[in-house]
Amino acid sequence: MKDQVSTLGRSGAGIVGFVALGTLALQTTINTEPGTSPLENFALLFRFFTIWSNFAGGVAMLWIAAGRPISERMTFALATALTIVALVYHALLAADHHPVGLDWWTNLNFHTIIPATFVLWWAVFFDRAHLTWRSLPWVMVFPIIYTAFALIYGASTGFYAYFFLDLPSLGWGQLLLNMIGLSLFFVAMGAVLLALRKLLRRDLA
Repeated sequence: MKDQVSTLGRSGAGIVGFVALGTLALQTTINTEPGTSPLENFALLFRFFTIWSNFAGGVAMLWIAAGRPISERMTFALATALTIVALVYHALLAADHHPVGLDWWTNLNFHTIIPATFVLWWAVFFDRAHLTWRSLPWVMVFPIIYTAFALIYGASTGFYAYFFLDLPSLGWGQLLLNMIGLSLFFVAMGAVLLALRKLLRRDLA
């Protein structure tokens, strides 16, 4: 099913989308030093799930802002992915990560502002009449695609962005266990978002 979004909702989506893609452009500029290629540095950002989620979220928001229909399951999956990006960063990484200057700003956008505004927009503006508990498996689509990419990229370059995907160190057995646990985590977070959405929509009704 496709949802219709109000004019106010499209305007909000446009702001979120421009911030997301603008932040990616800014991070690419920061990472580009003399003698390096902006395009290569942009591509290197996609080694990280955070960038995948922010980029996809930004594109989805601009698509909606343009008045184009979008799958409710896709926005649900993106809301779940961005929620997990924010939670994992602030729970496990923020204490040991101290960016400065423009990196501080892009980091704030990637891990706090964009996830928060995307999820808030999703909860308030998107009329998900056909989004039910049976939609929960869809939240695993993005992590599955990213995992396939990460394993192929890691096998080619030796770089694994996350320790729980480091196949040479873990072996297939532990990697598969990690993926099962990660999938369950995504489904659980999706269930939480659906429950909170139901409460919010009830209060706004």
